[in-house]
Amino acid sequence: MKKIFTTLLVLMMASVTFAQERPVYEKSAEDVLRWHELYERMRTGTPPTAPVINVAEFERAQGVLIAYPQSYGFGIPYTLIAQMADIVPVTIAIRNSSQQNQIRNTLQQNGVNVNNVNFVVGAVDSYWTRDFGPWFVIDGNDQFGVADFTYNRPSRPNDDAHMAIMADYLNINHYDFPLVHTGGNYMTDGYGMSASDELVFNENTNLTEAEIRQLMNDYLGIETYHVTIDPQGDYIAHIDCWGKFLDVDKVLIAQLPQGAAHYQDYEEVAAYFANATTSWGNKYQVYRVFEPGSTVSNARTPYTNSLILNDHVFVPVTGASYDDDAIEVYRQAMPGYTIVPIMEKSSAPWENTDALHCRTHEIADLGMLRIVHYPTLGAQPFDSVFTFSADLTAYSGENIIADSTRIHYRIISEGDTTQWLTSQMYPTGGKTWQGSIEGITDTCEVQYYLAAADLSGRYEKHPFIGAPDPHIFTVAVNPNPGTPDDPDDPDDPDDPDNPDDTTGIVVFNEAAYVVAPNPAHGTFTVCTPHAKELRVFNTMGQMILNQEVEGVETVTVNATNWPAGTYVIAIITENGKVVRKKVMVR
Repeated sequence: MKKIFTTLLVLMMASVTFAQERPVYEKSAEDVLRWHELYERMRTGTPPTAPVINVAEFERAQGVLIAYPQSYGFGIPYTLIAQMADIVPVTIAIRNSSQQNQIRNTLQQNGVNVNNVNFVVGAVDSYWTRDFGPWFVIDGNDQFGVADFTYNRPSRPNDDAHMAIMADYLNINHYDFPLVHTGGNYMTDGYGMSASDELVFNENTNLTEAEIRQLMNDYLGIETYHVTIDPQGDYIAHIDCWGKFLDVDKVLIAQLPQGAAHYQDYEEVAAYFANATTSWGNKYQVYRVFEPGSTVSNARTPYTNSLILNDHVFVPVTGASYDDDAIEVYRQAMPGYTIVPIMEKSSAPWENTDALHCRTHEIADLGMLRIVHYPTLGAQPFDSVFTFSADLTAYSGENIIADSTRIHYRIISEGDTTQWLTSQMYPTGGKTWQGSIEGITDTCEVQYYLAAADLSGRYEKHPFIGAPDPHIFTVAVNPNPGTPDDPDDPDDPDDPDNPDDTTGIVVFNEAAYVVAPNPAHGTFTVCTPHAKELRVFNTMGQMILNQEVEGVETVTVNATNWPAGTYVIAIITENGKVVRKKVMVR
């Protein structure tokens, strides 16, 4: 009898521990009564050192954060946890360390690779890690941190405290960000542009709109903050219930059936983004996904509430007849990504106001190799050479591998697609690398992406997915067909080097910049006519020589103590052009 009673007690305890009671997502009556506590709880700290970068969801992630509140367990299906754990480590927020073994066993029984699961101990009130999870920033000293806003649910103080716990867990900086906010009502592009709906203004009535925008700039580096209406008009007022940045210049906006109560509101925000200028200087590519929601037989269609996790996109589906079309929209908008539909968990189903994105949060790669590039896009005037630059930062602290830093491109003319070619990029000082695509013909399309690697083993592309969805621009008709595009042609009357030309502009002939002897033993000479600066970089991209050469025709470089290898010479001319040469030192 005692054995039977003990067994029943254990089973009862297990059922309590793994109970799946539905939590209340919306602002509760308790939240309303305790709203004043947010301002009492709010902490004001020193902002990160400028310039500040707010990392985007679609940038490289090293993990994903979910929560296991003891009162009602996971809010996501085990299939999602298993698939995420196959990509990155899954970090689970738990109340205390004694839960770990039990949770591990349950996950393992449900097909999760528990070797890729870890735990952060710190009580949580809910599983909505998107709403209270960390907003990752990089300060002007290239140090990662968390901008910790005051979570807009005063009845969930443990959730509000969790960002500080995550900062400590990841051993990164923590910044008290004096603003009431929530992660579900925020998206950013990683280039200083973000978006929310008007909830952010409505919940910070102690601040003017100008003061809110200034805080966003001080703590997150946001230069442009799009604040729109809430077209959904539901209790939650979260932007991720109807919109999502898929990339710097791509946004997904939900669409309702014509005649639905809020149809015009959705069309208004779609038109707003279609007419807005992105951080790359072009207009947004606006993709629409049909989300009739409760307007059609109470359907649950929360398709914008997805999670981008590196090259995978996890999309919530419910078995509705609209699921397949939604998946196809993602495939069209994000070619090259693996689009994964995730069926809801019966005990915690997806809702139109609360789904997969709400219950997960990516963890930025703290050692990421970050490529910042402002691409050439759209229609361009004719030129046979296009030059591109990018800032590369290896946050791992490892060196960038110079030979890996390349432009991958192909030129498409009259429907003929050429194979992918590469062009080397070279360091020009600081974080900046530069390279060119040559041999471009008129009336062609150019597709390209950048790629680089560092000694940590990271290899990144820009845009993130690379060849399946490259940057694209078109080249106009050559205004002087049949004329060589050669600025140094001595027979060209428009050549500024021609004695008959009186413009006073000097264009230099790269052939004049000679390096000899090459290979070099001990010393070598660089011819530097009309140059102002000489830089030399080793194979790791480190600048080992920076010398002013203005007014000097030749420079002798002493390489006696340099390790044998190939070095890149960057000669900066008086008109700002960069001439690159290579020298082999033996």
